[in-house]
Amino acid sequence: MRILVVDDNSNSLQSLCLVLKDLGHEPRGLEDPEEALLLTGKEFFPLIITDIRMPGLDGLELLSRLKAEQATAQSDVVLITGHGDMATAVEALRRGAYDYLNKPINARELASVVDRVAERQSLVLENRELKINMDRQVSKVAAAIREDLEKTRRALREIEGIGLVIAESQVMVDLLREALILHAEPSVPVLIEGETGTGKEVMARYIHYGEGIVEEPFLAINCAAIPHELFENELFGHEGGSFTGSRAEGAPGKFEQAGKGTLFLDEVAEMPLTLQPKLLRVLEERSFYRVGGMKKRRFEARIVCAGNQDIARMVERGAFRRDLYHRLRVGHLFLHPLRERPEDIRALAEHFLMREAARKKKQFRGLAPATLAALRRYPWPGNVRELENTIERAVLMHDADLLQPMHINFLFQGGGGHPAPAEQAGASGRGEAVAAASNAERSGQGAFDFSKPESLVLPETPFVLDDLMDAVVNAAIERFDGNKSRAAAFLGISRFALHRRMTKEKQ
Repeated sequence: MRILVVDDNSNSLQSLCLVLKDLGHEPRGLEDPEEALLLTGKEFFPLIITDIRMPGLDGLELLSRLKAEQATAQSDVVLITGHGDMATAVEALRRGAYDYLNKPINARELASVVDRVAERQSLVLENRELKINMDRQVSKVAAAIREDLEKTRRALREIEGIGLVIAESQVMVDLLREALILHAEPSVPVLIEGETGTGKEVMARYIHYGEGIVEEPFLAINCAAIPHELFENELFGHEGGSFTGSRAEGAPGKFEQAGKGTLFLDEVAEMPLTLQPKLLRVLEERSFYRVGGMKKRRFEARIVCAGNQDIARMVERGAFRRDLYHRLRVGHLFLHPLRERPEDIRALAEHFLMREAARKKKQFRGLAPATLAALRRYPWPGNVRELENTIERAVLMHDADLLQPMHINFLFQGGGGHPAPAEQAGASGRGEAVAAASNAERSGQGAFDFSKPESLVLPETPFVLDDLMDAVVNAAIERFDGNKSRAAAFLGISRFALHRRMTKEKQ
């Protein structure tokens, strides 16, 4: 063991160092206590033996300064006292000395004290190493647990359908920020609007889960799939014997089953008008009654609704209650179609490609530049869902290092036409686009040449432009055997715009 000996008496210093060396240790002797302080700041000595009575800096002051320094706080200090000064020895112990020795020093006492210090320092060192190793192991295990937890969280989010919230475009980044605000306010109803396939349910799940994991349930109901006569029972539940065929013990509805979670009403525009006032009352009073029940029940869940119809126009036609519509719009999100946010196409396509390649054990690792250009040209009438299905089909049928344009040729075949230019995507109201579609329908050839409008044959008698547009829409739908997505792509409009045109035609 390395031992520092401090004594202003050179003879005593040499004798003490000689004895320690004979005992098998490595003594270092210094006469100046100030020099000892400088040395201990650079080198560690498990044991420091110092005389008390020294000129300038005495042993007690040296002890105090050694214990105050971080480098020597763990060193054991033994003081040498003379003249039987017991009060000084007690003060030394009070200041943190390990032990003291009386002059003249007995070799056996010195050896005993040094052995005890050596054993103690060995235990301290061993404990320090164990603690360091334990801390290292704990950190390693904690990091592994955090990694496993993150993997589990990602897997759960993927299972729950919220692993696909990918935002590169500013409009989607803003929507996700608003969704997190709504996530923090479960009492605020939310209405999500957008075309089919834009990811309304994914956004609803994102509002429910936020950026973490939520234990409360997420219940989804497709309002278009529930018969009107069963709608009230599906939402509110019923008491026993309330109607023919009801359970004797009654049954809870989705309002109860949702607990403190989220109830997602998809296609909310299909909800019967007669039931909409009851939904409004639930939102305002946060309570409800079961069918045939007299007990008021507390409603604590979040309501998120979605629709791909123009609900504002339905309100104007009296097909949807105005008061319910405005109540749902407290939290309102509109998901823009994919063609209006082309910045998201690359990130989404790469995500779908990597996921499907892993599932189907294919070699794809990226998109060829020409493929990405083709994907960005396509109007995506089916939005994100169509892009996902396109990538899945391409990976299923092909295998390569990069996804090539030939792997997605099916997008531009079968009468679906070529991808419409971005500036034509929303041109359902422009006479040129309608005339072009009409001319293409009659000739069976490519798109109308706008540079030669004289080639368009107009009727001899005056006509209503809307009638011509309706006729073109009907012809396109008939051409594709009622497939509205392909008809919309052929006309260079969205399926949502096509639906609005058809709805207007029926009025």
